[in-house]
Amino acid sequence: MKKRIIYSVLLILTVLASSCESWLDVDPRTKVKSDDLFETEAGFKDALIGAYTLMKAEALYGRELTYGFIDVVTGPYAAYNNQAYNEVAQWKYLTSTTVRAQIDAMWSKMYNMLANVNNLLDNIDKRQSVFTGDNYNIIKGEALGLRAYIHFDLLRLFASAADLNKEAIPYVKTLQIEVPHVYTGKEVLALLNEDIKNALTCLEKDPIREGKLKDLSGDGFMNARQMRINYFAVKALQARVAMWGDDLETAKAAAGEILAIADDIFPWVTTNAISATEDKDRDFTFSTEHIFALNVKDLKDLANKWLLTDGSSQQLYCQNYTMQQWYEIGRGNAVGGNDYRVNYIMKQQETGSRDYVIRKYYQPDNYKADYAKRLPMIRRSEMAYIMAECLIGEDDTKALEYLNEVRRHRGIVSDLTDASKLRDELTKEYAKEFLAEGQLFYYCKRNELTKFPYGYQTATEDNVYVLPKPDDEIEFGDYYTTDNTK
Repeated sequence: MKKRIIYSVLLILTVLASSCESWLDVDPRTKVKSDDLFETEAGFKDALIGAYTLMKAEALYGRELTYGFIDVVTGPYAAYNNQAYNEVAQWKYLTSTTVRAQIDAMWSKMYNMLANVNNLLDNIDKRQSVFTGDNYNIIKGEALGLRAYIHFDLLRLFASAADLNKEAIPYVKTLQIEVPHVYTGKEVLALLNEDIKNALTCLEKDPIREGKLKDLSGDGFMNARQMRINYFAVKALQARVAMWGDDLETAKAAAGEILAIADDIFPWVTTNAISATEDKDRDFTFSTEHIFALNVKDLKDLANKWLLTDGSSQQLYCQNYTMQQWYEIGRGNAVGGNDYRVNYIMKQQETGSRDYVIRKYYQPDNYKADYAKRLPMIRRSEMAYIMAECLIGEDDTKALEYLNEVRRHRGIVSDLTDASKLRDELTKEYAKEFLAEGQLFYYCKRNELTKFPYGYQTATEDNVYVLPKPDDEIEFGDYYTTDNTK
């Protein structure tokens, strides 16, 4: 592969005035001037919030890397008549110009975001004197965590999981003009672990460690710690990265640290919260369990457009037969009869095919503020699944207990007892739990599964698991120049 990369042709920094958001577009052929923005603590806060805003783009986690592209390829949706995703569902990565454009946009926008994060990190140490309290460490820790989070998903999308010695992706740690080095998968994991370690050090005094999810005493910057990269989000990322590198001990330690405090900080959704009589009071995303989530202001419009509008050519809906398989319901199968994830999150059409509409991101009028606009990125249940997976063959009884704990908190009344089926049951749980969240793809890729749950096409790294990098890669050095007249 040529050691070139589509890397941010536009650096976008957030400039907040009062409660309004505006954007400063910087000419891509000029050197980025950051002196003014980073003269104050407020400027660093604005730049950090701007990075999160970039994450919410539809080409990234606002759609494609959650309920869109990366979920469609695993097969839960009836996508054969879908204008946007018919060819994605057929894995036409190389033959469809539409699909290639979707993939190229993911790549370029992820590196675009990394440019913003690196610009912040390039400036923060030399401006340490502008910070109050522990904000220097919190902001730097979040930025390091974001850099690791995005690079890890680039690795999971565009590189081999089966052979970590293969050339993988660039790991960019500064806003630079030089052509970035393309590292192997193993080297990327080492760089990820370095950023994760440094992020955890910076976030040692994160208020969330004391159970403080909100702090209304200051300027609001420390509010809603679940909605930003926090200490436990970085720990969860550490567990994910360790699983990718087959480092089960590190994965167990990281996931175990989160589960030890989960009842106090990330409690299971209650039956009352998920089964409330009125939709406006129903916690559709199980928000209390979110270790990290994005606050997406236009989630209502996105959900209506892509998931909820019956008969739309863009709607991603699930066929009745598919959902019966995934959630083990109907036709004499009683396992999923009480499963919250289908009984309260899915809505079956009243006539015709009886297909299912996904209401995970439904935003009713007057929706309860604690539940609204949340797009889950990491949740407590994944940490239980990681613990279960690590314990397969080592302590099957404990592995079963971790799986059963999640199932009980999803309304399933029958416990698993057969250890020989642990892997199969874990795969089923990933399908049930992460519908419209994208995590099933990564689980199946990491475990080299040749078929997605109940799928019929053979999945390999060549045809589905490794997304093609853009063909029209541009020399990295063309993007920034010290000559402002060019």
